[in-house]
Amino acid sequence: MQSIPEYLKDKVLFVTGATGFVGKAVVVQALRHVPDIKRIYVPARERKLKSGGTQSAEVRLNQVIASSAFDVLRKEWGDAFEARVHEKLSVVAWKGLEYDDLGIEDETWAQLQSEVDVVISSAATVVFDEPVDMALRQNAIGLQRVLDFSKGCKNACFVYVSTAYVNGQMTGKIPEALLPPDTSIAQQLGNGAAPRYDLDEQIAEIEAFAERVRDEAETPAQSAVFKEQLVRQNRGKRVTEHRLDHQLDALKERWIQGRLVREGLRRGRHHGWNDAYTMTKAMGEQLLQRERGDLPVAIVRPSIIESSLQDPEPGWLEGLKVADPLIAHFSKGRLSDFPGDPQAVMDVIPVDIVANAILSVVPRIRETDQIEVYHVGTGARNPIRFGEIFDYVYDYYRANPVLDRDGNPIHVSRWRFPTVERFERWCWFRYKLPMAMLRWMLDRLPESNRTNRLMRTITRGEATLERVLALCEIYAPYTFLDCRFETQNLDRIYNEMHPEDRQRFNTDVSRIDWQSYVQDTHIPGLHRHVLKSELTADNRNGG
Repeated sequence: MQSIPEYLKDKVLFVTGATGFVGKAVVVQALRHVPDIKRIYVPARERKLKSGGTQSAEVRLNQVIASSAFDVLRKEWGDAFEARVHEKLSVVAWKGLEYDDLGIEDETWAQLQSEVDVVISSAATVVFDEPVDMALRQNAIGLQRVLDFSKGCKNACFVYVSTAYVNGQMTGKIPEALLPPDTSIAQQLGNGAAPRYDLDEQIAEIEAFAERVRDEAETPAQSAVFKEQLVRQNRGKRVTEHRLDHQLDALKERWIQGRLVREGLRRGRHHGWNDAYTMTKAMGEQLLQRERGDLPVAIVRPSIIESSLQDPEPGWLEGLKVADPLIAHFSKGRLSDFPGDPQAVMDVIPVDIVANAILSVVPRIRETDQIEVYHVGTGARNPIRFGEIFDYVYDYYRANPVLDRDGNPIHVSRWRFPTVERFERWCWFRYKLPMAMLRWMLDRLPESNRTNRLMRTITRGEATLERVLALCEIYAPYTFLDCRFETQNLDRIYNEMHPEDRQRFNTDVSRIDWQSYVQDTHIPGLHRHVLKSELTADNRNGG
């Protein structure tokens, strides 16, 4: 097999999502290990600043380069870093996936199509509880726009970064296979009562629902509800008319987003997926199959992407990923239990293995006219169970507790892994009902400094409880899901790789020591890169 650096020599890459977590990992690995790559185009949009000004695409590129992901290149390239990185990376000003022609100027569009050899489509919304219309625009319709760009390139190939969880509620062994077009997971599960599923109808229904919700938010009846909520929210406060207008707009937007989030969860689960994210990523795959024409295409499906195992440094992370909100809340004593099956496999994959997989499949895309699917996961070859992850996290914070505001260590306790129903019942009787009763009493007492302080405390408590219950609703389908994503296609590529590529673009998941990864790599990386002000006692003491 031709080595990856040989194949990518003098090639031009167009990497959507290069300003994000996975995209940065792909760009850094390509720059490190393919010295003769010609260019990597990085699409970036202008940002509106709160000050009223704008942040240009060029500034966004400089922010990407300033990321800690590039520290390894700064070290390896030394004084040549600045000149070399700007020679290899070029920014493309675009408006994003929501716009026709991606919001790229005509002249730039034509130039790109004349140059680009490889398109890596990793731009997406990866939020499980995204409003359904936004998830649709980003993960399905937006993907089709990137596909249209790629089909106009002279001789390009296309890698779509999807997710293994397009397989939805399926359990057991999950093959590396395409999703049948115009077929839902519910229909594949064969329960005989699955609702009708047509891709174009689903797109139209989601768009129509979002329009109805926004229209309803403007009705006099709903406006009256918003104003009544503001009266309760502002009890005991002096609020200007200008501030009230801003509060009303924010309340209205939260109401709209809440309706769209709930519809995404309802619709996704109705058709056999877990949420709007996995449903719309599956819809993107179905659009890709239908619309690609003769474009050479590969689909890479990672499982739950978390911090890096090795590259660009152990524990490199940007933002809270799937497991991290649970870890963060647990470390602060806010999550004393959580529903899940401790025996269920949690298929976690470090981001550098995902980036290596993406680059590894590129030389193989043209070997077949078919779309090859590549799962990138650990569950089939090196599984870790939900209960094991928790044990490692629990042991870590017992030894290295987070400190509260007074500098005292926060105690953590073992989870019992209840069912969703038991957990929600416990939250209801332990927190929700007492707070509701206290709010009812305070609403009927004369206003005073004391009652107003109590009311604000209740509001904060309700917000915390709402976040915990939201985590339960979003993540419980995954903490009970027991499946194995087969990885034979990616394993075959690894086994056929040039020996040096096995080191440079290592996709072997059997090398992961899970206890060491969780305790020595991931949690320290989470605190170092994301929870920067939430250092553990061990780190505060210089450990």
